[in-house]
Amino acid sequence: MSELSENQSLTANSASEQQTAIHQQMDNEIENDDKLLESESVDTSQTAQDQAQALKPDSTKSRKLKIFATLLLILILSLIGFGLWKSYQPQQIELQGRVEAETIYVSTKVPSRIEELYVQEGQVVKQNQPLVRLWSPEVSAKKQQALASLQSALAFQSTATRGSQQENIDSLYANWQALKAQEALANTTLQRSINLFREGVISRQRRDEIQAAATSASQMTEAAYQQYARAKRGSTPEQKSTADAQVEIAKAAVAEANALEAETQLNAPVDGVVSKTYGKVSELIAMGVPVVSIIQNDIWVSLTVREDQYASIYQLKQLQGYIPALDQYMLFNIKNIDAEGEFATIKTTRQTGGYDIRSFKVHLVPATPNPNLKVGMSVLFKLNKAH
Repeated sequence: MSELSENQSLTANSASEQQTAIHQQMDNEIENDDKLLESESVDTSQTAQDQAQALKPDSTKSRKLKIFATLLLILILSLIGFGLWKSYQPQQIELQGRVEAETIYVSTKVPSRIEELYVQEGQVVKQNQPLVRLWSPEVSAKKQQALASLQSALAFQSTATRGSQQENIDSLYANWQALKAQEALANTTLQRSINLFREGVISRQRRDEIQAAATSASQMTEAAYQQYARAKRGSTPEQKSTADAQVEIAKAAVAEANALEAETQLNAPVDGVVSKTYGKVSELIAMGVPVVSIIQNDIWVSLTVREDQYASIYQLKQLQGYIPALDQYMLFNIKNIDAEGEFATIKTTRQTGGYDIRSFKVHLVPATPNPNLKVGMSVLFKLNKAH
């Protein structure tokens, strides 16, 4: 019985141990299930967070795409609108002109040497301002000769106007009276010789000689009287006219010499700027060769327009031009339009057809003076193309 009870107690203990082990195993399994559930819940939450984070960039990218598409659409519409607006605007023609001015070349009429230069290149000069002094000995000699000729002509004119001096007149009168007395004596001698010839005292030859002497004395008396009368009367109108003409010729020679002498002093003909000097002191200058060139202050703009562009400009009175060198806009008045030469004509061909396109030169002047505007600067013009 005791053994049976011990066996029963051992059996009971073993059953309780088995039951405890089973409970412990079940607890472990439950604990493992809880941990598994916790880990699954953690994984689930982590996955949700990852999905949320993954979805967040997608939504931002989508918004950016929408904004970009909207801006692109606005840009396309703007370009379309600008194109439509531009198509209804008048087309413009851009032309390029050039600032120009008249260049004056100062030269001399006489061969000479440069004695002194008063100006240099780039210097501003005024009208009648001395530029160069020249020296020519030939001109000086010619002037002295002309003055001497004038003095001689004036003396001859004075003599012709006043007539002979009183002393000459008195001398001619005395000569006439002396010859007149000789004529009277010759006539008396002739009368006596005639009487003596009739009486046969003298020969015919002697009488003829006395008669010839009387005739000669009469002629000489008449000649002396004419000289006296001419001296008393003075010069004839023809002589006076000749004397006056000689004086005028001499005066013209003096004027010519003075004009040539004036050519040795060269002055500025206009206001402007000295562009260039041709020569140095002591150098020989030939006749008609420029010594100094001057650019006038009156400047203008030269613009070439083709015939197919002429309709866009010929009715205008004023144009606005842009000067790149000054970065400035200016107004220019159209002064005149002239046709260019044949060299500026664009010839048509059999392939292109049409007509020969000529060119026209437009002359423009500044509406207001601009001292900064220089010769050679470019001027850009924009014109609305005529339909």
